[in-house]
Amino acid sequence: MKGEVRIEQLLEDDTVFEAGRRVILSDAKGVERDIEIEFFRRQHGRCVAKFRGIDSISEAEKAVGSEIKISRESLPVLEDGWFYTFELRGCSVYTANGEYLGIVTGVIDSGGTEVLQIDLENQETLVPFAQSYLKKIDLQERRIEVDLPEGLRELNK
Repeated sequence: MKGEVRIEQLLEDDTVFEAGRRVILSDAKGVERDIEIEFFRRQHGRCVAKFRGIDSISEAEKAVGSEIKISRESLPVLEDGWFYTFELRGCSVYTANGEYLGIVTGVIDSGGTEVLQIDLENQETLVPFAQSYLKKIDLQERRIEVDLPEGLRELNK
């Protein structure tokens, strides 16, 4: 069908892309527009969406590189103790003995274990998002406590 776009889905819950849902389409230049999902499906292991008003291949090509943003209120409610990884951005990270490591600037999907990207004065530290390293995540306090394996810091230099 004309106007369909293939998307990279970061959420595991397909219900966020149900027909009729309003999302924000943010292009590579940062221009945002409110748009409605006409339909969503999985095809050959990929996610395909059709947005109302994008009805031709040339219009769909303009959406290449865009980001689909979903309001926090529209996200599925999570069980206690669960969170979305985007909520970790901006959290302060400390070692178990209280040493400040920096601020979470992103969560990298490495194809396996996700990795916390931590920045301190333009020095980046990458910490695998694994229970053995992450000792405490307190979203209310915006604080994460980690127990780094020996040698990890040297690998990040």
